[in-house]
Amino acid sequence: MPPPGEEPSQEMVGIAAGIVRDELFFLAMFWVLPAHKLQGVGRPLLERVQRLAEARGATKRCTWSSIDLPAVATYLKLGLMPAGPIFTFAGPAPRSANADLAAQLTTLDENHASAIDHIVRGTPRPAEHAFWKSRHVPGFQLDIQGRTLGYFYAQNGVIGPAAWLRAEDGALLLESAMAIAGSQAEEIKLIALGLNQTAIRAASAARLRLISASHLLLTESFGKLEQYLPSGPGLF
Repeated sequence: MPPPGEEPSQEMVGIAAGIVRDELFFLAMFWVLPAHKLQGVGRPLLERVQRLAEARGATKRCTWSSIDLPAVATYLKLGLMPAGPIFTFAGPAPRSANADLAAQLTTLDENHASAIDHIVRGTPRPAEHAFWKSRHVPGFQLDIQGRTLGYFYAQNGVIGPAAWLRAEDGALLLESAMAIAGSQAEEIKLIALGLNQTAIRAASAARLRLISASHLLLTESFGKLEQYLPSGPGLF
């Protein structure tokens, strides 16, 4: 107990934060200091940030989870169910051999990107695209015969986010993304959701190494995540 008249000292032992876009809440951060794990801190923290998200209109929740078992167990108790693994691949860029000569790669139009996000991610994300632009992350869109196939970002060999509108266009867009990434660095990296078999096949065909795995957890499905590469656990 503190001496009479003194306020009790406070220590930050955990943090939870996320992003609300329309009805979708993405839990971007959840950490508890090791000494305070399994001490009843995590769940109340998550419940509080969840209530804040619901107050802003969120009805669907998702998160990118590490393989930390206590954290995963807490997510499950709060209704976040497994939607598959998240695989990170890395390695030398493959040689581009089957490029479609009719395809055009141009600088990303943020309005086009948000329109694609509305379909593929379930919500437009102009704020995220403005953030990546402010950080000078190179963004590209792929067009063919006047039709936009999709978009991708690539910086220092790291690909993502990326999205494409039709399943059959994924392989061509990923080929273009790997070529651009390979021009930036000796080793490229991409993150593929387990739902995205097109990206997993492309990474395997390019002989990229599987270097890590984590989990996608969500309360219900949204968008067309089988046609999406995330940027990472911060903005998904």
